[in-house]
Amino acid sequence: MDQESPLFRTFRTWLVEQGAYIHPSIYFASGSGSFGNAVYTKDTLDGGNTKLVSCPFSLIITSKTAREALGRFVGSSEESPLNDNETLCTYLMLHICLSGIKDRSLATESLVHGPYVAILPREILTPIFFSEQEFELLRGTNLYLSTLERKEGWRQSWKRCQTWINLPEDVFTLDLFMLAQTWISSRAFPSSLMDDSPSLSSSNSVQILVPLVDSLNHARGAPVSWSVDDSGPQQKHKSKSLSIVSHYAAEKNKELFNNYGAKPNDELMLGYGFTLANNPEDGLSLKLPGGERRYRISRKAGSGVRGSEEEAVWNEIGRRLQEGFAMDTDDLDVMMVELEMEIGQVLPEMISDLRSRLPTIVDPTMRQLEAVRPQVQSMIYHYAQGQYDILDDLMAFARRRLKVAMEKAEQLGIDITLESGEEEEEEEDR
Repeated sequence: MDQESPLFRTFRTWLVEQGAYIHPSIYFASGSGSFGNAVYTKDTLDGGNTKLVSCPFSLIITSKTAREALGRFVGSSEESPLNDNETLCTYLMLHICLSGIKDRSLATESLVHGPYVAILPREILTPIFFSEQEFELLRGTNLYLSTLERKEGWRQSWKRCQTWINLPEDVFTLDLFMLAQTWISSRAFPSSLMDDSPSLSSSNSVQILVPLVDSLNHARGAPVSWSVDDSGPQQKHKSKSLSIVSHYAAEKNKELFNNYGAKPNDELMLGYGFTLANNPEDGLSLKLPGGERRYRISRKAGSGVRGSEEEAVWNEIGRRLQEGFAMDTDDLDVMMVELEMEIGQVLPEMISDLRSRLPTIVDPTMRQLEAVRPQVQSMIYHYAQGQYDILDDLMAFARRRLKVAMEKAEQLGIDITLESGEEEEEEEDR
């Protein structure tokens, strides 16, 4: 394990002492992986069912265990006013605020995850931590507004936590709070993984932090599974453990991966600080003027799936137009075709407007922008390209629907008069 830094060697020793399991071939590397710190294998691993790591339940940080620790720290038996997320965040933060805490012995007794917090990255490139110039590149996107909302929500949450924990603002700082919140957003798993049949999805789950298990970075589609073992690898540790089992071969000195599930680039960038090129899970949030519902439009819009979000958008526009539509015709077929053609003109206008607001980002492999970090430019490029692709697919869907409506209109003998833009597009389609 010569490659490991002193912090990771301390982390390894602490894990083993607490009953965790680490495959003999595994080593930790600082800042060398695809997304920062990473887990590697020093030997070739076959493609069988290989248990990579295992964390005892006693080491998992839940809101319950964090709340109990905070209660001991503040010396109060009164119920904490903090929610589950704020409780986890405050617990993590206190580990890095020790220098500003007078009663170090009390803090040490209450805060038992020091070696874990010590290896967590101090820099994560989510939009929360973009420079002003970098963040401005996101203007016009859903992610720009989501970041502002998250930053303001975290600022309010920080103030509640800082007031309750009663530490000075220059000790319990807003910057550290946002970093700790980002640790949670990028590393937390659902509590359903602690069930006898572990799962990444459950409506009743809450956030938990799983030291060691969360050290593996994400690879889309990586064949891994989860298992809950009845006891730790050492007889003295009588605790269930959560394990990751790989079902893929890995070459010597190659990074090992977990699979976080299907996640679009806006979620990956905002919560984790990385993106994937041509991410098939990408989506675009579309809100019609005056409405509350947000439609989630996916790639390949209009691919024939009934009940899709793009169909719902089309139908909602039709419902709104129908309210002021001429109802004096006795021919329902004529009225419906005219309505479809009207929708087919309104939706493309909306799409063109949305497209015009998106940032124009240069491919970082072609030209690097000044005062923009390469990884940031790459992330924004991946994200923006996905948004353009989705709008292009949605536009193609709208044109197909308009074309069908026009063909029906011709059959019914309806006079077709479109604006020049739509006429040109129809000629192109033909």
